[in-house]
Amino acid sequence: MEPIIETNTALTCIFLLALAWFFLRKYAENPFEQTLKEAAAGNAQAQYNMGQMYYQGKRVEQNYKQAFDWFDTASKQGNVRAMIALAGLYNAGKGCDKDPAKAFYCYEQAAKTGDFEARINLATCYLTGIGTDKNEAKGAQILKAAADEKSPLAQTLLADLYERGVGVPKSEKEAVRYYVMAAKQGEPMAKKRLQRRKK
Repeated sequence: MEPIIETNTALTCIFLLALAWFFLRKYAENPFEQTLKEAAAGNAQAQYNMGQMYYQGKRVEQNYKQAFDWFDTASKQGNVRAMIALAGLYNAGKGCDKDPAKAFYCYEQAAKTGDFEARINLATCYLTGIGTDKNEAKGAQILKAAADEKSPLAQTLLADLYERGVGVPKSEKEAVRYYVMAAKQGEPMAKKRLQRRKK
């Protein structure tokens, strides 16, 4: 019986080693090389991912210029995440000359797709005058549209505007209403604002 057990154990070990080798070969490809290959072939998501790698310095040395170029390429194919990232680089002047007007344009284009993050950033541009004339009413209007479509962050930011009377008439009732809507969706900032009001 003993040799059979040893044989079974040896076969199991060989099987496990072969399985491990298979998975290593299948999944241990260099993600950077694979992503670069797909990006070079015109895949917009891969181009965005390349931008992220260079921006964050993951699997490659951080390089804002390379990040900018990849985000720009992906955004020209309509990748919304790339448009938003590109706007952020224009606004910060990372990998390119600082250009708030171009940042505003990128946010505006991305917002046309309905993306909540882009719409919130566009509203912020209007509220603070980044790349455009300051227009608090327009910023509040954009936030309200996103808030009414259930964006918890937009609801929280709109509530803050109602609380302060910025771009909208000051209204404690509306502020609380939007904070409650956002808190029900788990928005931490809204929860904090509501807790602060109870004190």
